[in-house]
Order: sequence, then structure tokens, then C-alpha cells
Amino acid sequence: MSGGVDVVGLVQLQDRLTALPTVIGAALAEVMGIQAQALANAAGARLDSQVKGGSGTLSRALIPTLTVNGLAATAGVTVDDSSPAAAYAAFQEYGFHGTESVRAHLRTITQAFGRSIAPVSVPVQAYDRRVDYAGHPFLTSALADNADRIRAALADAIGTAAANQLNS
Repeated sequence: MSGGVDVVGLVQLQDRLTALPTVIGAALAEVMGIQAQALANAAGARLDSQVKGGSGTLSRALIPTLTVNGLAATAGVTVDDSSPAAAYAAFQEYGFHGTESVRAHLRTITQAFGRSIAPVSVPVQAYDRRVDYAGHPFLTSALADNADRIRAALADAIGTAAANQLNS
């Protein structure tokens, strides 16, 4: 009697293991896209709650992104460059401490000495002003608030994809 072991299904197992990175990568990309949308929604909600009476332009300009390159995927939230909000998104997130130049413009006044008057346009010369604006983080705080949920969703996607691939 010669010693030997016959393994049934070894080739199929090797095929499943070889495909595992691609299967997990696809599952992660799908979940990352969903989580990017949820993060954009959370950041927009945070913005709307922080800025009372705001127009909502910045929260509407938040765009979830997903880039897949082979087995690598990157997800995030960005601000639509074509939106007027793009100019002040970083100002709102990080704040600003420094000097800002204000260009010459016309100002319409409707009161003088505490009394209403007919609207009058008054020229204002260009000037520099000191700005000390503490940021009101909406993206980083939304990410911090949702980090555990995002990690759990990614871990679940990996586990489910691996189990489905190896058990199929």
C-alpha cells in the first residue's frame, strides 16, 4: 500500500483563491461608493445645522467621489468646482487668520441716522481687513462621526465577499 492523499477540488479552490482579490476589490468599491454618498449627506447635514439661515449652496455642492484603478479604490467627498461655494469651502472647513483684500465696490444704503431713506449707491474704496475666522469643520467632523460605521461596512464587505467566494 503506497501512501498518498487525493485532494478533491484543489484546482477549484486555487481558482477561487486566485480570484479573491478581484472579488473583494469589487465589493469594497461598491461599499466605498455607498459610504462616500453617506458621508457627503452627513457633511451637508452638519453644514446645514451649523450655518443658520444659510443658502445651502455649499451643502448642495458636496459630491461623493469614487475612483477605481485596478485593485485600488479611493473614495471621498469633494466640492463641485463650478459651484460658487467652491470659493469658500476651505474657508468654512479650516478657518482663516490673516489679511483679506476687499476690492472697490458699490454699497447700497437704505438708512441714514437711524431713519429709512430711498436706496442710494455709495462707492466704497478698496481696503484690507484683518480676518480671524475659526473654521467650522463639516467634512472632517462628519468623517470622525461616521468612521466606525464606515470601518464596519468595509470589514463586513470583505468578510461577505470572501465567504461568498470561498463557499461558492
